[in-house]
Amino acid sequence: MDFSLTKRKVSIGAKKNQEVFVAHPVCQKHHITFDELCDRMADDSTVGQADIAAVFYRFRKVLNELCSRGYIVDGGPIGTFRPTFTSKSVLKEEDFRPSECISKTQILFTPTTDFRRLKDVEFFRVAAQEKPKSKKKKKEEKNEHEENGPVVG
Repeated sequence: MDFSLTKRKVSIGAKKNQEVFVAHPVCQKHHITFDELCDRMADDSTVGQADIAAVFYRFRKVLNELCSRGYIVDGGPIGTFRPTFTSKSVLKEEDFRPSECISKTQILFTPTTDFRRLKDVEFFRVAAQEKPKSKKKKKEEKNEHEENGPVVG
């Protein structure tokens, strides 16, 4: 796994006001597509890529149905899936309307300890990645160039 070091100034604890270096993962590698994942899972297996993809899609549908009914689903060695939502508060119980007060329904995944832990990791130091400019900064730079007008050589 690639990592880079960043200099930080510590604000609390025994190293307060000291500058230290902290490692951060650098995820600049190729993203694995769903098809690539299914191909990889089909390697050394008796089922093909299409069958594995079909299981994933069916798992998603069944998981959504079960969590929509309020069930907590045990995903075995992967972890558990449970429903959750956000709720607005009301002063009186009789003023509570689920359709108005409950929103952002979603499935919360909690991986098992074993699944969460990465295995056989090797670390390689690389240069820090530049953070992509935000839309706001790009817009500010564009406005600066427009205010100054064209530059004649």
